[in-house]
Amino acid sequence: MKIWNLFKREKRQVEHRIFSCSIHDDVEILGQVFHGLQDIDAHVEMVKYEGSSREPWDYKPEKNGKVHVGEMLMRYPCFDSSDYLYENRSYQNFILRDRPITSSDMIRLEQLPSHIDALRIDASVPEDMLPMVYYVGDGDTMIVAV
Repeated sequence: MKIWNLFKREKRQVEHRIFSCSIHDDVEILGQVFHGLQDIDAHVEMVKYEGSSREPWDYKPEKNGKVHVGEMLMRYPCFDSSDYLYENRSYQNFILRDRPITSSDMIRLEQLPSHIDALRIDASVPEDMLPMVYYVGDGDTMIVAV
């Protein structure tokens, strides 16, 4: 697995490991091995649509495993009626916890600074928001922050 980047926060000198890997790679997060992005997505318990004020958010039945996953989606931009009909990609930010995901977790995720393509992962992410995973919705690469 390739190390994508290594950052240090100035206040506590906490190291964030941020790396990219294939969406098909096995990734161990909080002691559980996920067999690619599809497996992470299969463990999602709560979904928040970015910018939506709708509550409660979509809850899915709790999955087996010791890691709990929350997902925030932002649909790709649509510019005409054809886009609205056929565009099904979305930017995906995932948070992973060793406890059930709460609406507070999802609110904090949405409040993190958003970068290009709705990316929420950077060196300033608070330690208690990690681990996180990001997928741009297209291609073979996901970004993991632990």
